[in-house]
Amino acid sequence: MLPDGFHFEHYIGGPGLYLGDRVVATATPANYDPSPPWRICINPSGLPRYVFLDTEEQAVRYMTAWVVKWEARIRETVRDMGDPFAHLMVSRRQTISTTHPRRRRSRR
Repeated sequence: MLPDGFHFEHYIGGPGLYLGDRVVATATPANYDPSPPWRICINPSGLPRYVFLDTEEQAVRYMTAWVVKWEARIRETVRDMGDPFAHLMVSRRQTISTTHPRRRRSRR
């Protein structure tokens, strides 16, 4: 059972664990073999940590146990990070100056 605000959605090649709209962990096949190991990327703060397990079910159970154990710290980390693209959402109106100051000739 996931804590409030956390949920799983499909993310690229497997399940992604979200807190609101922020991805905090993902699981994907590590390669294209017939039965590859699953690579879990735990990434709440932007610095990834990887764990490898045999199946997708094990990966989901691992991510669930991880979020239950570290819920408070994950929430704090995600809250402190803010939105990394927020500065792109609001642009201040800038005036464009087409005049350039003239350089004075140096007297020698």
